[in-house]
Amino acid sequence: MARRWLPRPVMSSAPAAGVVRLALVSAAPTQALREARFPVDEDVDADGLRRAAAAAGALPARARVLTDGSARARQTARALGLRHAGANTNADTNTNADTNADTNADADTHTNADTHTRADADGGGADGGGADEGVEAALRDLDVGAWRGRGLDEIPLGELRRWHEDPMMAPPGGESRADLLDRVGGWLARVGGRPGPVVAVTHPAVVRAVLLLVLRCPPEVFWRIDVAPLTATLLHRRVPPAPGAGQAPADGHAPADDPAAGWTLTHACRPL
Repeated sequence: MARRWLPRPVMSSAPAAGVVRLALVSAAPTQALREARFPVDEDVDADGLRRAAAAAGALPARARVLTDGSARARQTARALGLRHAGANTNADTNTNADTNADTNADADTHTNADTHTRADADGGGADGGGADEGVEAALRDLDVGAWRGRGLDEIPLGELRRWHEDPMMAPPGGESRADLLDRVGGWLARVGGRPGPVVAVTHPAVVRAVLLLVLRCPPEVFWRIDVAPLTATLLHRRVPPAPGAGQAPADGHAPADDPAAGWTLTHACRPL
């Protein structure tokens, strides 16, 4: 039987401090991963879908679910049986009629204009189902620009070495690791301001970025962290209590200059 990792949130009407419980799930593998190619927006392979389906129930079914909108992230969320307790109503998300209206306005589930999404004309991807996930552009994979779809052996060795060693180096038309850390740090600060369970189905590069930020590691160690497909990294953060009557609203977000403030790592890269 699959293990439930995150507790159901305790509902209370009294102002009280809460905890954000975040699970970062690395998406199931694709053929590009098995062939050592830089990925494009492609489907999860059959074995990956089977493994994800076998892990269904390991994560809370009523957490707030986020993906970057990519095929592999959305298909992984569906195969894991994740259902979003408060999906937004953007056209590219599948919203249940009974979704709680008071969660629809959460800013960190809204789709940014530059999100890399693929139309769901096939009725919800490989499994034909539909997880009710919010789309968050900050969770997208590290952008390798002109290297997308190419094998490691197709990139000049000198360029690969520079990219591996220099966190400021970006492939042509892509982004650097420093860019990725800035992007993910902004999201981490935002998502840390609202109590409750959150499951973000994303990519190894994003998981590495979160680990570097929370553990305050230099960007040079980025590639020393092995993030396998279908693993979960668990973190939590305490949010200040809601204000009482007549008090100014509390800002539970981490400060902009320290997006990892208050976050604690519970488990890293644990297989589902």
